[in-house]
Amino acid sequence: MTILITGAAGRTSGYVIRTLLEGGTQPNVLCLFVRSEAAVEKLQAEYPQLPRCSFAIGDYLEPKSLSIAFQGVDIVFYNGPAFQSLETAMGIAAIEAAQRAAVKHFVYCSVLLPGLRKLSNHELKLGVEEYLAESGLNFTILQPTAYMQNFKVKDIVAKSVLAWGASTMIMKSFVDLQDLADIARLVILDPAPHNYDARYDVVGDRCSLEDVANTITCRAGLSGAVVCQQLLGVSADALQSDSALARLMI
Repeated sequence: MTILITGAAGRTSGYVIRTLLEGGTQPNVLCLFVRSEAAVEKLQAEYPQLPRCSFAIGDYLEPKSLSIAFQGVDIVFYNGPAFQSLETAMGIAAIEAAQRAAVKHFVYCSVLLPGLRKLSNHELKLGVEEYLAESGLNFTILQPTAYMQNFKVKDIVAKSVLAWGASTMIMKSFVDLQDLADIARLVILDPAPHNYDARYDVVGDRCSLEDVANTITCRAGLSGAVVCQQLLGVSADALQSDSALARLMI
């Protein structure tokens, strides 16, 4: 079985790659799709067991490079570039490449509640989901909530402030990227039970930002409590980016 991981140099796909390589039962062939030679060098240093032929360099908007990368692939784990205005077009291009290559199963890492169109990254992913649902491919869609790793805990502990752009009392859910990677591995290595129109919400326990702040206070052994701070005038999109909290607390 040949597995292609897109966005291989990114954080989310990185968790999936490590989980596949370290999880015991490994794929026969693992291919990593990246967008630059620099990314190949970085990943080869991180995964020396993977030969150079395991890497494909291309562009999501260049059909030829996608066709080369997808050739002979059985399973695709697709995690598109975040916060790109052309994210929908990129996802559609990947789906079409999978169709041309007769890929057996397409796993798409989307987002929880993509119908929340006020968040641009949700709306863009919804377009990919719709196209995938009509593609005729066997597919599974993973819809993770916000990642726990988005919290820059060292910064929060140092400043005793957890900054957020919405009410800190609203109940939310967060998921550990490792949990998402474990679920992705299960689907990738045994896709048959998850064929066609399988969608999974990937979430954790419901909690408020106040709960998160209290947990950090207790686990870090702080003498004073971490204070939640609601930021005004910050767009929802800005808060979704990986480094948003760190930037906002400088």
